[in-house]
Amino acid sequence: MTPSEKPQRYRRLQAVLAARMAQQVLRVWRDLMNPAKVDASWPAVRAALIPIVQHAREQSAALAGSTYMDARRNAGVAGNNFDPSGPLPLMLRRLEAALDVTGPVEFKKAIAAGKSPEQAMESAAVRLVGSTQYLALEGGRQAMQRSIEADGQAMGWARVTDADPCAWCAMLASRGPVYKSAKTAGDARRGGNTYHDHCACQAWPAFTNDEPFIGIAEGLYDDWLRETRGRGGKHAVNAFRRWWESEGRAAYAAPERP
Repeated sequence: MTPSEKPQRYRRLQAVLAARMAQQVLRVWRDLMNPAKVDASWPAVRAALIPIVQHAREQSAALAGSTYMDARRNAGVAGNNFDPSGPLPLMLRRLEAALDVTGPVEFKKAIAAGKSPEQAMESAAVRLVGSTQYLALEGGRQAMQRSIEADGQAMGWARVTDADPCAWCAMLASRGPVYKSAKTAGDARRGGNTYHDHCACQAWPAFTNDEPFIGIAEGLYDDWLRETRGRGGKHAVNAFRRWWESEGRAAYAAPERP
């Protein structure tokens, strides 16, 4: 496996982990949730979901830690006395609140909007999967980001996307490697370590000041410069988003575009 393939392999492994957890979440939701007795059935559903999310978050963090150390060794970084950082603790009340909002609350909102119980169950399922995947993958994302920040040998990170990112993630990936010492004031793409529900992105460490762009990021950088020329701030963001949604996304999905 070439060095350029390893970031994408790591992203795919995290995606597989999230997909497997999503299957478990959906199974619990569909087996235990009674749409005719939402409030009565929800406590058992939530109790079953909590350890599933916590376990997936631990797996994501462990994968990030081992991957970080592999990337560090492969980069030829001297010294083996660095231990990767773990994620911040996931507070139970935060997890419970996320489950409540994307489970029964979302179901009731869908019913109030005129959806059938079956449609409301599916609407809530989509939200529930997105929220739980975010919290699970946050374990790995935080472990990677905190390791980079704590490691004096790490220069920064790059955002690794899949082949079909949203406009926001494509914009952030277009920055390429983001160095810890870089000044991002005035750059509308700052905040490259932020993620959203159903997001497929991951961070990859950079150990030199001349790291290559990863995946589609180099093409996105050229596109960003072209589409935002003469614009700044939110005007640049909006211009890039309009281009991405009208033609950019389709161009990157086409077979002839790497």
